[in-house]
This record gives sequence, structure tokens and C-alpha cells, in this order.
Amino acid sequence: MDGTAWLWLIVAVIVIAAIVAALAVTSRQRKSKQIDRADSMRREADEHSTNVRQEEGKAAQVQANARVAQAEADAKAAEAEQLAASAERQETVAADQRSDVDDKFRQADEVDPRTTRSETETSSQNETVEEYPDDRPR
Repeated sequence: MDGTAWLWLIVAVIVIAAIVAALAVTSRQRKSKQIDRADSMRREADEHSTNVRQEEGKAAQVQANARVAQAEADAKAAEAEQLAASAERQETVAADQRSDVDDKFRQADEVDPRTTRSETETSSQNETVEEYPDDRPR
């Protein structure tokens, strides 16, 4: 081999070494960028995860408030049913008492000589309490 061949061989080896070195550097840079990108993605995911945990906490609190409100509404509904039943019983008692009072008025009208028979019959037919003149006892 003459000097030129050796020169070309050395140049070829240097060029190949430079290409290999460039590929190695490029590969390391690409890996470094990938690592940086992965770290950045993890930070973003971690921040998002923190936000999600906060939202989950808020959702759990709202759900708990909803359960409390539903329990209160159920209690109010039960109370309303009890009050309605009580009112119905009181109305029945009041109606019975009103009927008794009306009967007593009719009996008093039958006994009272100042009341005519037609007034008593009209009173019982209409089943209303008559307005008495001021000189009549109530």
C-alpha cells in the first residue's frame, strides 16, 4: 500500500468515527429530550392528579351534603304526613263537635217558645247556624 491509500484509509476511519460519534451524541440528546419530556409529562400529570383529588374531595363533600339534605327532606316529609294526619283527625273531631253544637241549637229552638216550627225545620234542612236576634239567648 502506498501513502495515498494509507491516507484514504485513515480519512475513512476518521469519517466513520465522526459519523459514529455524531450518531452517539444525537442518540444521547434524543434520550435526554425524551427523559425531559417524560419528566415534564409526569409533573403535569402530578399537578392534574392533585387537581383531580381536590375535585374528588369536593364531589364527596357535595355528595355528603346531598345525603344530609335528602335525610332532612325525608324527615320533613314524614313530619308533614304526621301533621296532615293530625289535622285530619282534628277536623273530624271539630266536625263532630260542630254537629253536636248544631244539634243542641236545634234542640234549644224546639224547646224555645219564641221559635216557630218552620224556623226549626228550615234550620235543620239548611244545616246552618242561624243568626239570632240580640234578644235571643245563644
